[in-house]
Amino acid sequence: MPRVICPTCERAINNCLCQWIEGAIFNQVSLGILQHPNEAKQVKGTAKIVQLSLRDCQTWVGENVLEIPSLKHWLEGSQPVFLLYPKIEHQLEPFSEWCIARIQQTFELSAIKILVLDGTWRKTHKIMQLNSVLRGLNRVVLSPVERSNYRIRKQKDALSLSTVEAVYALYSQLESNAERYQPLLASFERMQAHQQNFYPPPIDK
Repeated sequence: MPRVICPTCERAINNCLCQWIEGAIFNQVSLGILQHPNEAKQVKGTAKIVQLSLRDCQTWVGENVLEIPSLKHWLEGSQPVFLLYPKIEHQLEPFSEWCIARIQQTFELSAIKILVLDGTWRKTHKIMQLNSVLRGLNRVVLSPVERSNYRIRKQKDALSLSTVEAVYALYSQLESNAERYQPLLASFERMQAHQQNFYPPPIDK
């Protein structure tokens, strides 16, 4: 018997995210998510929480920007696009790093866009290597105030954030409104608690 899939979050009914989403969050800064194909159906992924929670969020699945015309058009629009991604060693393309304060002082928030890559570090690095247009984008420098609480999936290191945590950290600082974006973390915590129900209980030694 085929699994029943939720048409909204595209997850199996027993892993449906919709019940934990608290409603649409009005984000001043437009958000785009480029998701690696392997991440699209990852049940432990967190980009779907962001997609369902933010009112102004677009998502594209793929590796090559040139093969995604709507993303290419989005990037070439009149609004400056800032990429949330760390430095790449030995990168040849010129780019500029912007701290949050500098962005706030230079632009109206509604006049810029943010692009986030969703996938493992290995997969997002591959996306960066395939796309010179992404490597040339201005980078926004994120300074998380807390470590990741991603318990159900292995992270690159203790300072690495899941997609939903990174979006929360960036937008709560960029728009100076942590309360507005707190529902992202609340939904994330509910999803993790649900997933942990499927883990076997620890064995007493």
